[in-house]
Amino acid sequence: MSDFSSSNYFIPRENDLVHQVYKRVRMMPLYSFPCLKYFNLGITEFTDRFFIHFDLDCFYCQVETRDNPKYRGKPVGVISVSNSKYKGIVMTTNYEARDRGVDTAMSVLEARKICPEIILINCYGQKYEAILRRIKEMIYRYVPEECMEQYSIDECFVDLTPVCRTWRDALDLSMEIKREIKRMENLTTSLGISYNKTYAKMATKLQKPNGMTMITHENKEKILYDLPCDKIWGIGSRIYKRLNKYGIYTIRDLANSCEFTMRKEFGINGIVYRKMARGEDTTEIFFKEMRGHEKMLMTAHSRDNATGHIPEIIAEVRRSVEYLCRKLRDKQLLGRGLILFVRYENLSYNVEQSRLPYYTNDEQLLTRYALSLYKRIPFGEGLKVRQVGSCVYDLQRDYERGNFNMFEPASKIPYRAIDRLKERFGNEIIRIGLNKFEEHIEKDV
Repeated sequence: MSDFSSSNYFIPRENDLVHQVYKRVRMMPLYSFPCLKYFNLGITEFTDRFFIHFDLDCFYCQVETRDNPKYRGKPVGVISVSNSKYKGIVMTTNYEARDRGVDTAMSVLEARKICPEIILINCYGQKYEAILRRIKEMIYRYVPEECMEQYSIDECFVDLTPVCRTWRDALDLSMEIKREIKRMENLTTSLGISYNKTYAKMATKLQKPNGMTMITHENKEKILYDLPCDKIWGIGSRIYKRLNKYGIYTIRDLANSCEFTMRKEFGINGIVYRKMARGEDTTEIFFKEMRGHEKMLMTAHSRDNATGHIPEIIAEVRRSVEYLCRKLRDKQLLGRGLILFVRYENLSYNVEQSRLPYYTNDEQLLTRYALSLYKRIPFGEGLKVRQVGSCVYDLQRDYERGNFNMFEPASKIPYRAIDRLKERFGNEIIRIGLNKFEEHIEKDV
């Protein structure tokens, strides 16, 4: 009996012996494996995906109302330009302001005309970022980091499939996260649960604020199919009007539309819209893995009105460095290089940079060097400053081993406690005073 499992078996591939090619084939016996479905492993029972979409209700306004109870029940908006009465845009509003006609992206002037009694508050990004960071760290206690996607500043998707086996498990866990956000930050959250990201995001909008909606295979037609098709993300007013020309008004119409017509009229996007309406969205969680830390941190602030007043310019320099130092401490980083740039009202600019004596995130040291750089900038006669910014580069991790300079005493200023106070009550709640060196620079300039 020949040994079919031997590796010495050859199959000739051409008749011409000169150009004959041999391919070695290992002859193995053929086995018939039973299909996996014949095993009672319970796999088909848990083939659903479980996506939840969290949306913090009127996030900026809700935070400001929480910290200022006197604003409750009143129309409130958060604006982009600080200390401006008529310039800038409205970044977000609470439901009381929306009921009066004030909406997001409306100009401040228009908002005041529509609702004269509206309370407009300056945006305080550092406080909002700190709240979001704490919420993300809390969610990471329930799911792996790669299972969460931050979709915007106040929205995120979470894939509960790795930690949940049934819809009941997904509902219980999502409600527990919702209650934990309320307990930690005293903020309300709307959430949607479904088997794909599109339906989860649509579900969130159905019961706002502080609501919860679950969409499954069984109830999707009852809950969604009678809604206008522009409720699907990606379909704006212009696409919606084009869909209307083909008799597509509701999600049901879009789900039952002709695939070839959608492809012909809208290209690949038409196929995507149709699949999203039918609940066939297969989009996964987008997770961008951070390798290492940032290479540099930068901040810039444009003034409402250009200024040539030296104390005001120095205040902008100090405010810029103060923000950078907070970002460094928040990200646990140290910097070795500092750049200061000034832009004037005619769009010209000047830049100065300096190396620091050692890696640090000490606010006093960076302020001292920033003011020295400011002193070196050659200001043109009659030019007014429109924007001041600073940048820290050559970063490395802060392992909190104390002062990196053995020849100077370590700073005794409790920066961490100061950062927490500012996150809670704003930048103006506490400031670090000038020392004699900085006062000398101010007087010289």
